[in-house]
Order: sequence, then C-alpha cells, then structure tokens
Amino acid sequence: MPPKVLTITNQKGGTGKTTLTALLGHALVARGYNVLLMDLDPQSHLSSFFLKITDLENVRDGIIEMAQGVKFVIRKVDTSTRGRMGIIPSGLNYIVNTYRGMIPSWDPYAINSRIQMEPAINRDYNFILCDTPPELFPPTIWGLYAADYVLVPSNLEELSLAGVKLLVKDILPDVIMKSKKELKILGIIVINVTRKVSGNTLNSVDHAFTKFLHQLPPTVRERFYKKPFFNTIIYRYEELKDLMYRPRRWELPLNRVMERNNELRQNIDTLAREVLERVENFEGLT
Repeated sequence: MPPKVLTITNQKGGTGKTTLTALLGHALVARGYNVLLMDLDPQSHLSSFFLKITDLENVRDGIIEMAQGVKFVIRKVDTSTRGRMGIIPSGLNYIVNTYRGMIPSWDPYAINSRIQMEPAINRDYNFILCDTPPELFPPTIWGLYAADYVLVPSNLEELSLAGVKLLVKDILPDVIMKSKKELKILGIIVINVTRKVSGNTLNSVDHAFTKFLHQLPPTVRERFYKKPFFNTIIYRYEELKDLMYRPRRWELPLNRVMERNNELRQNIDTLAREVLERVENFEGLT
C-alpha cells in the first residue's frame, strides 16, 4: 500500500507548520509507523531540526532535485523508537534557485510523480508529511497536489485565522477540483495557545468557521472533515518556545525534548491518535 501523504499548510507564516510537522512525525514513529518528512520550504527550518546548518547551505540531492526528476537522497533520522524516520531536506541554496527560475514551476505534480515511481518510498514508509512555506509558490503547490490529506495549523490570532479562511475559500477548492487524488481536509489544529483560552472562545471560533464552510459548494464541503477543528489542542510549552531558532538544535533529538515533559508527549500522542482516527474514519461535512 502506498504511503498516505499529509500536507501541512497555511497561507499565513508563523502558524506552527514546521513545529507541527516535526512533532507529529515523531509521534507517529513512536507508534511504530515509518514516516518520511519532506521539507518543501527553502527556509529549511524543518531540515534544521535534524541536519547541521552547514549541511543545508548547499543541498544538491534534496527536495528540489526530487521535483526535477534527478537523484535525491533520503537522510535517515535516529529517533530511538520503533518506527523509521527519514527526511528529504530543503537547502538554503534553493532560495537562489527559486529566484533564478531553476525549479520546475510548470508542473504541480512534480513531487507526486516521484512519490509514485520511487520503490524506496512506497516500500519503506507508511506516511509522508510535507511541510510547506506560507507563500503559494511552486513547492507549496507540489505539496498540495501530492496530498491525500491536508492539515491546517493555526493559533487564534486574527491574521492566522484569516490565512486559514483564504486557504479554504480560494485555494483548496481549486486543488480539490483539479487534483488527481481524492484530496480530503482533516481539519484545523489549534497550536501555540495558552491554557487561559476559554472553552467558550474555542467553541465560538469553531461555530463561526463551520458556518463559513457551509457557504462553500457541497462538492467542496464534503471534502472537509465533519468537525473542522481538532479536539486536540497543542498548548504553548516552554520546551517548544523558539525551538526552531535554538543553536545546534539538531544535536537535541525531538524525542528527548518531548521526554522532558510528559504532558507534552501525551498531548502530541493524543493528536497523532486523532489524526489516525480521522484518516481511517473520514466523514465529510454535510
């Protein structure tokens, strides 16, 4: 069975896409699944969790090469857990490649095509998690057109929620209609909020967004999970504060970060369980 592709995206920056991708990947691996991470963001934040910065300054066999149809290499990540994790990195030099027009911007299926034809991916992995940049440029489009499922992280800040609405109203319907896959949206994950956020606030946001979704055509609406917001909330933990900006962060495996806070580890595991349940028992919004 080919791996299920989950693309994590939001058109607003700073919404927790990279952190969520890394944490969910570790939680799935801890449950015994084999997970391949794909870093589609030329800023390389996801890759920097696992690889030295000096190794990311000039990548010649990463995600852009995969999209170009040439040789790429899956880097193994030691998670000290039951499952296997690998990453196809992004490189900082990709920013220059993008500027010079050296990426296959004409083909939205560039990544999807390689996934389907690569035995090492289809044989060895259960899930592929794609981290995307906030800008709607080719790597983001590759991730959307490769996706079986989309996850949308957001905090409760106004611009973050506005980014979700933009994605849902103007981008995902177009992808749903054109994609070769039966794309489904698993839901919105609230991340990086304090425990001071009241249940009434969360319910109000959920109600307003559900009402917003009902304005979409039924053929699009049914691709959204029946409960748009995940029950699991990823709260603001000290261990996650500025995680992607810590010096030499690749030397502190994320599984050790989570082991330091049992509540955080359980929180992420609960999210992974809910993601798996939504994948296995998908019911669209009617």
